[in-house]
Amino acid sequence: MKLIESKAEYIPQKEGLEGIYKQIELAGRTCYKSEDKITEGSAKAFVERMIKSGHTAMLEHGTVYLEGYGDYPMSTLIRDYNDNKYSKLKTASSNSRSILGVAVTTNYRVLVENNLLDGLKYVCSPTESHEKRYTMRFTCSRAIAQELTRHRTFSFLMESQRYINYSKERHGREITYIKPLWLNCSYEDIPPQSELCYLAKQHPDEAAHRFIASLVESKYAYMTLLQKGCTPQQARDVLPNATKTELIMTGFASDWRHVLDLRLFEKTGAVHPDMKDLMQKAQKAMQEAGIWEDLMSKSSKFE
Repeated sequence: MKLIESKAEYIPQKEGLEGIYKQIELAGRTCYKSEDKITEGSAKAFVERMIKSGHTAMLEHGTVYLEGYGDYPMSTLIRDYNDNKYSKLKTASSNSRSILGVAVTTNYRVLVENNLLDGLKYVCSPTESHEKRYTMRFTCSRAIAQELTRHRTFSFLMESQRYINYSKERHGREITYIKPLWLNCSYEDIPPQSELCYLAKQHPDEAAHRFIASLVESKYAYMTLLQKGCTPQQARDVLPNATKTELIMTGFASDWRHVLDLRLFEKTGAVHPDMKDLMQKAQKAMQEAGIWEDLMSKSSKFE
């Protein structure tokens, strides 16, 4: 059993079409913890498999920036992008017949499912005219992840307890849990696996004692169910909200600003302490990546 701290990471997308493919593969493989299968040339084949199998939710994490179009009919652009809630369209100039200098921010799923892949010839690096999309990876409890997935304008992918078998060597044959802020027990306090039950019984703080004991019990219940022939999706039912998950979350800068208003700046009331802690870590990661200024420059629904 592991007891770890939550974590927030910014996942930058690399340039060009290959960067789109790589972002999609990284997000998709997080679901199944198969990042070890990523190679220099594996991204495009992974994307093609996802399209063929119909798992197109993965494609939403590949942000596509388009620019140009020239004398493209305005009505077509509006139909294809402006009326799509997963896309943002901005024009430098316009007239009654066409849009010039159009900048589109969208995602690869929009292009695939609306037969717009021809638009990839207009792929570009993001400009000042594009509203940018950003991807974060949160390592947090299932409870906190469930709160984040309420922000439905985002694209989400989460570590799959249905398919991951934590008893396998590649997953360390153990369950990882997230340490809540209130727990007065650090990772260093946790002894080897054989002594966990003893710690749970002997810990002087009754609340910490009960919490740790419940994690130990759920871990052994999960492993026992697998040994008795249950599948991972059956055995997962005994895992608690404290179980660690990895959540990939991609959204427009304006949507991230809204999340921060609620979950960091608490503009609608106090948030869960563990959520506040995670968002503070997200703020630090965003600042270190140089994207914080862009997020804060977008309009807030509370201003």
